[in-house]
Amino acid sequence: MDKKIQSPVLTFGRHTLNQIETGITKEWLETNGLGSYAMGTIVGANTRKYHGLFNVAVDAGLNRSVLVNRVEESVLLNGRKVDCSCQEYPGTISPRGYLYLESFTYDPFPRWSIAIDDLKIEKKFFMRAGEDTSVLVYKHLLGPTAKLLLRPFFSCRNHHQLVRQDDRFNNAIGVEDNQIRCSVSNQPEFYTTVTGEPDSMKANIKIYAEGYWYNNLLYAQEEEEEVDYQEDLFSPCLILAEISQGQQIALVFSREKNLNIQIDRWIEQEVSLRSKGLEKFPIQTPFARRCVQAADQFIVNGKNGLRITCGYPWASDQTRESLISLPGLCLATGKIEEARAILRDCSKLILQGLLPNHFYMNGSGSIAEYSSMDTPLWFIYAAQKFWENTKDPDFLKEFKPHIEKILMALKEGVRIADPQTPMEIFMDNDHLLKGVSPKYPLTWMNGKTSDWIATPRKGKPVEVQALWYNALQFYSELCLKLEVSDNGCADLAKKARESFNMLFWNAQNNYLYDVIDGSNREGSIRPNALYAISLPYEILETEKFQPLFETAWKNLYTSLGLRTLSPQEPHFHGICKGGEKDRVSAAHNGTILSFLIGSFITAFFKTYGRNEKNKEEAAQFLLPFVAHLADAGLGSVSEMFDGNTPHYPRGCIAEARGVAEILRVMKEEGLEI
Repeated sequence: MDKKIQSPVLTFGRHTLNQIETGITKEWLETNGLGSYAMGTIVGANTRKYHGLFNVAVDAGLNRSVLVNRVEESVLLNGRKVDCSCQEYPGTISPRGYLYLESFTYDPFPRWSIAIDDLKIEKKFFMRAGEDTSVLVYKHLLGPTAKLLLRPFFSCRNHHQLVRQDDRFNNAIGVEDNQIRCSVSNQPEFYTTVTGEPDSMKANIKIYAEGYWYNNLLYAQEEEEEVDYQEDLFSPCLILAEISQGQQIALVFSREKNLNIQIDRWIEQEVSLRSKGLEKFPIQTPFARRCVQAADQFIVNGKNGLRITCGYPWASDQTRESLISLPGLCLATGKIEEARAILRDCSKLILQGLLPNHFYMNGSGSIAEYSSMDTPLWFIYAAQKFWENTKDPDFLKEFKPHIEKILMALKEGVRIADPQTPMEIFMDNDHLLKGVSPKYPLTWMNGKTSDWIATPRKGKPVEVQALWYNALQFYSELCLKLEVSDNGCADLAKKARESFNMLFWNAQNNYLYDVIDGSNREGSIRPNALYAISLPYEILETEKFQPLFETAWKNLYTSLGLRTLSPQEPHFHGICKGGEKDRVSAAHNGTILSFLIGSFITAFFKTYGRNEKNKEEAAQFLLPFVAHLADAGLGSVSEMFDGNTPHYPRGCIAEARGVAEILRVMKEEGLEI
């Protein structure tokens, strides 16, 4: 691999691996570009229902099934059996194989070194790009000949649900030669192929069809969230292989029965693929290259075309989050055509000027839910960023009608009387946008359980006005480029800006009101106000930039992003844990969200100017993320953190917006981190 673009290496030794309390907090993630994924902890103990070696996307909505949960490993050496795996059960850790882990390296996929006396075995795991195939490889590096005992554990369930012992594996397992077929009702059929290199060692591999249930595996992350946290797993067989120095054995889990398996060649291909495209990013520091590689994991070519998966393991393709992420994930990294394709697909979903916030599956297929007032404005922002990066006149011609459709619909008002999605979004007499819905939170602060909304923001949210003004100005700009009428949008933007600055400035806090609804003005200090500065066209008067930014800096900034609410507010929640309602309450009422660091840094430069001194200062805002890449979801950025120190990571272990906004500001501002 070219050293110039080689990725930084994430490595841990015995000090971390042999202490399970530390090791289980660090998780690795593998993806294949199709929506499937695999993940686990670096010590091998599964702590989430989402942990698994083969979790495949089964439909256009990116619902996934955990097919292969884990593999238990033992070594027969000098007349004794040594267990190399570990897992928590009620009241115990059994076995305790983490004590034999010598090192873990994530470069570019997970690798473990297992050391038992004078024997050393390397374990590697990866998913093949563009293929529903996971590969687990054991290579004998040093020491005497030994026997490996491998027992795969199958789940065959939706990745959101846990299962208990039942009869669904009856007649579902078939073993023939070196392959195990698994065909559970209502789950994808898959194959486990056991192979060795060189070919001569294949004779040393035996598969014993011994079906066995393991009961009460405990997932600590689920227990903490006060949901079902124990599961039973089925093991269909025992695999026995004698292995000597230089030999390797592989378990290949795949939807395909007949594969031309070439382990060493596959490894070379994956290493090459994961370094491809790194040179397109203008910053070539190890941190930047690691973030570019993380960005690839979120771009999915699924059954509905190109999409952005918003986070692993549970977030799917929510439109708003995808559009916020697109400039950093695609445009900053040189994936121009991917960005164009995603925007085109989004444009096809515009209905009455709105875009769906997310998709869900029912019996008849994928259903789009239109329950957001800001998502169409984020679409215009993403199109604006595409234009900034490409200056492609054909793009302006193609997307002008879509942008016009959105703006005219919002200007005239969108009213949905359907009792399932009652909603009204319209331009008020002051030329600002107002949204009302008794059932849905209409902005990105959308925490909700049943009919309870955690952060009700009915009326005129501050960031929606900033997006509205920015969209009107961009439409006027593109109409000027195309030499056509802007339908009065420039004049409308001017009036909206005048109203905004007259109504929203809160002199008491040197900040902007978060929401205005008639005479009710919500003055909580939240990060939404920063969009009045950070968007390309700023709705806020320039002289108010500095007082607003300094208020946000003082009240909201932390090392890993911005709090969603100032700790000085009475309804601040500093820790995001516990049951669903507790977590939803905290998510936008004090929890730190990593992606907000992007608008904060952009606002910093717009407030204080773009010079070398300020670039050095702004780099300090990103520096803590360098260490964070080795903290939770390895090589990626967590979705959120507790608002209270020590800012424990929460939410998705890898989030598209967090990675994207770091890449966007690094490129736009030339920040060398």
